[in-house]
Amino acid sequence: MIERILELLEAKWLIHRETAISYLPMLLAFVNGQKFAWSPEEEAENKKRSTAKVLSFGRSVMDVAGEYSLDDPMIPSNSVAVIPISGTILAWKSQILIENVRKAQANDKIISILFPVNSPGGMVFMTDIAAQTIKETDKPCVAMIMNMACSGAMWLISAMDYRIATSPMDFVGSIGVMTSWTDFSDLFEKKLGISVKEIYATLSTRKNEFTRALKEGNTAPIVADLDFVNQIFHKTIMNNLGIPQDSEVFTGATYNAQQGITMGLINEVGTMDYALEYAYKQGLSNKIKSYQFT
Repeated sequence: MIERILELLEAKWLIHRETAISYLPMLLAFVNGQKFAWSPEEEAENKKRSTAKVLSFGRSVMDVAGEYSLDDPMIPSNSVAVIPISGTILAWKSQILIENVRKAQANDKIISILFPVNSPGGMVFMTDIAAQTIKETDKPCVAMIMNMACSGAMWLISAMDYRIATSPMDFVGSIGVMTSWTDFSDLFEKKLGISVKEIYATLSTRKNEFTRALKEGNTAPIVADLDFVNQIFHKTIMNNLGIPQDSEVFTGATYNAQQGITMGLINEVGTMDYALEYAYKQGLSNKIKSYQFT
């Protein structure tokens, strides 16, 4: 647990700022030794919403014939994998996403992948690898946005073949990079009576240079690092979506669904049933094309 918390505190983020701020009460509760947890019912519901599955159909997508796990050997032909991207995108969740996409790609019974997305973004680490894994999948990949697909989530859905919002009030964008620095020195010294002193070897002049610069009020080194990541983020969006470099989307603004269509970030607004049907039909079409070329 401590390792995970330290990783969160030290990470660079591709995340919607207002969502990041909403996590501060939990961080303060942790610092003050308070316990916080979901109820068993909430935990079970969260797990259910975030678990990948495979759907098979009868005569239409309105006729769901069965639901399977990605590892089930009994998955019928012409099934659709449903792989959620929900909540904050943490590095270990990106690893699970990569594994699920690879499982869907390897199973010839699965013809397409639908990604229900409700995420403000998350950590930089592993996001680019997860997006590239999605992009390299030869099965149709469809994003079904349910509330938001911002920052890191926008990076992921840009790698998909099609992006459908399920409400005109959904929002997308927030294409940018940020980090935060949490200084606990006053807490340790004034509240806990702990004084932390850093001592470096003579030649270790650049060790922990970002933190040392921040303590001196110098943000230039870390801004340069953020700019480097931001440049890669922007280039990926430009390549995946064909958006010109001078587009205002690269200022980090967030857009409602209709604005997102205008800006070229998503394709259309439709229902959840429509998104599932679209993924299914694209999968069938892709399967027919693959037969024609073999």
